[in-house]
Amino acid sequence: MALEENTLEDRLIKISSRESNKNLMVSPDKIFIFPVPRTTFQFLENIWQSFTNKMVSLVDFNDDPIFNFSIFEVIDQDEMKIVATATHFKLKEIAERRKIPGIEEYIKKSRPIHIADPRNESARFIRKAIIDFNKGLRPEVTFVNLKEEEIHPEKKVLLSETMNHAIGIPLFVNENPIGILWGITKDPIPEDQIRQLTLQLYSLFDVIEFVVAKEMESGNDHYIAQKNIEKADTVSNSRNLFYTTTKDQKEPVTSIIFKSHQYNIEYRMDASFIIPTTDGYAVSLKSFIPEKLNNTGKNLLLIPGFFCRRSVMDKLAKELALKYGYRVFLMDMRGRSRQTMPKHGKKEGWTVDNYIQDDFPEVLRWIRWHYPSERTVVVGHSMGGMIPRFYVSSYEKIKELKEEFNLPKPEEYIAGIVSITSPNYISLKSNFIGLDTLKRGFSLLPHKMISDMILSMASFSMQATIQTIDLKKFFKLILNLHSSLRSFSYNIGTKVLTIKDFVGYKEITPPEWYFLMEDVFCEESVSVIMQFFQSQISNEQSFWSNDGRINYTENFLNNFTMPIYSVVGTVDKIVPEESLTELKDLKSENKVTTYYEQGHLGIIFHGETVRKICKGMDEWIQGLK
Repeated sequence: MALEENTLEDRLIKISSRESNKNLMVSPDKIFIFPVPRTTFQFLENIWQSFTNKMVSLVDFNDDPIFNFSIFEVIDQDEMKIVATATHFKLKEIAERRKIPGIEEYIKKSRPIHIADPRNESARFIRKAIIDFNKGLRPEVTFVNLKEEEIHPEKKVLLSETMNHAIGIPLFVNENPIGILWGITKDPIPEDQIRQLTLQLYSLFDVIEFVVAKEMESGNDHYIAQKNIEKADTVSNSRNLFYTTTKDQKEPVTSIIFKSHQYNIEYRMDASFIIPTTDGYAVSLKSFIPEKLNNTGKNLLLIPGFFCRRSVMDKLAKELALKYGYRVFLMDMRGRSRQTMPKHGKKEGWTVDNYIQDDFPEVLRWIRWHYPSERTVVVGHSMGGMIPRFYVSSYEKIKELKEEFNLPKPEEYIAGIVSITSPNYISLKSNFIGLDTLKRGFSLLPHKMISDMILSMASFSMQATIQTIDLKKFFKLILNLHSSLRSFSYNIGTKVLTIKDFVGYKEITPPEWYFLMEDVFCEESVSVIMQFFQSQISNEQSFWSNDGRINYTENFLNNFTMPIYSVVGTVDKIVPEESLTELKDLKSENKVTTYYEQGHLGIIFHGETVRKICKGMDEWIQGLK
């Protein structure tokens, strides 16, 4: 006899939102709050700063920061105490690697409050959350008017004039409460933003619960837990997580299905596809696929610039995928992660030529293999725009020198190129006279002197065998040289180009500073630095291959005929507008140049600018063959 088919409800492990008989339900004030287990507490000590960092980094759908301050109260035995705080000011201080005065003093001023104290509003919220959590519900988000509602005296003395409203959510790990996370603002949250903020806090709740439990179970990696929390996408909510197989790699790909609060659609993120290239190196792709693709038949490949990981392109990628319906791939070039480094054998450094001649064509092949009927639009920022332009325009020369006659033909694989603040050669706009002096005298300097200076700046990569160079040391070398070639100390000021100039827009928020310094900037191969540096201080206004056999700039200006959409930052000091005047002379019949009052990285970070760029880009792509 066949068994009666089970219903879906019967199969649920935990029935969500089912109310018990109200006459039997216990009162919240009777709920006992257990201490956080010792091993969990010890793990949390190493990462709870990431909770407040993430909280104060939250932005609304217009990219405006939501909170000015954040605190985390942990359950410590039979007390609750403030153990982590963050402010916008603090995140900027962390980004600039300076000591943070005042934060430790703030924590020292706070006093633990006994959980049984009837005035402990945080404990009261946690008791209610325990009941909700047992029903299969996330905790309620709590809104507190700090000036009007009764606050415990120990907390009241900590409030400043700008701390008027608090929004909190209790946190759980392995089904047990660990404390409550607060965001604090000067002004109340507008009514029309309450729902989107609540959804973001629910996403953060899920992320913290999942990441902490996973890392505690798998190996207690505090650093990975901290980074995953701080990098979490809270404007989406993960629905499903799978580890999927691909026919061309051994390691599984992480596939997560999200529901975007901002765009109100579902999408899937796949990371990471590992594509072998040359000399044991590989590149890594992640993708965003919306629930409904547009009908252009075009895939997008986004390539980040000099010293940057693919994360710097996330805003562009999500706007293009979730609003305009493109399948978007983001590329990490060789050397950006352990997965892209050789596993065994001698590990030589790499050049820009490896990006152009080896890594890029392998990615084109990979995308075509998986999507044979579709062509690719390549979207590159800075050096990421140089790569496809130089490949296309030097294709015949590359094929000849490499003696590789099956290189992907540009016109068959590429439908067009979007070039965002991408130079034809390196021409930093410096107001520091020594750089001009050095440039005029370059022909008199031994090549070895330049090489030795750059190599002296080198540090070692994660595998300790490839010489790479650190971003700050690079800016120190490139931008602080004067005529006597004596080294200057690294300085963030107004006399020379700085990292602030590199970002390039005044509206950058402290959370964005923090994101840039902690997650976007990476090390770079010394040989890549050499090519950029030589282009900067030579008088030829050209970018050459490392062996001197290909003048990429000359080929681009003479040979490029492909459709190109160029985005120029009018206040960009890294790729000045005047260095891009040759764009109007390209032989391409389909060439568009747009201008935005933004700087080099700001142009892909500033929310309103990103939205305008994507709108124009989509209209242009719609007209491509």
